[in-house]
Amino acid sequence: MSTMNREEMHADHRRWESDIPMWQEDLDEWRKEQSELFSFLEIALGAHVRSLQEHSQAIDDHEAGVRQHERFIADREHSSSSRVGEIEARLAKTHEDGRRAHENLRQTHEGLKRSHHQSMAKLAVVLKILAHDADDPGDSASAFHRELERKGQ
Repeated sequence: MSTMNREEMHADHRRWESDIPMWQEDLDEWRKEQSELFSFLEIALGAHVRSLQEHSQAIDDHEAGVRQHERFIADREHSSSSRVGEIEARLAKTHEDGRRAHENLRQTHEGLKRSHHQSMAKLAVVLKILAHDADDPGDSASAFHRELERKGQ
């Protein structure tokens, strides 16, 4: 072990003291970038989650409408109303509306499917990159693996 004189020690301390604020500034900047990224991810993923919820509700509503229409048709078959023509016209219009709604839902569903698969594939790539970066035991990102293990991923 080499001996150091006090001047060398003081020089090291001054250098260390100048490094620390720089490191703190870096950390502040990284935290800001991380916060912005998390906000963006929350917005992007939140919009995706809301789209899936809205689509699910639209499917449920459409399914309820189909059942109701079926009941009306069945009721019509057992009815002896004098307004048969009017009822048939109304059933035909309701059916056509249901046909358009179903086609719109089908198109929306296909678009959401593509979007969902693309989003999940992109996120999987990001996670794979993060996991790969975390493979270096000297890297602080190894916390990524520990966190995934803790959450059972």
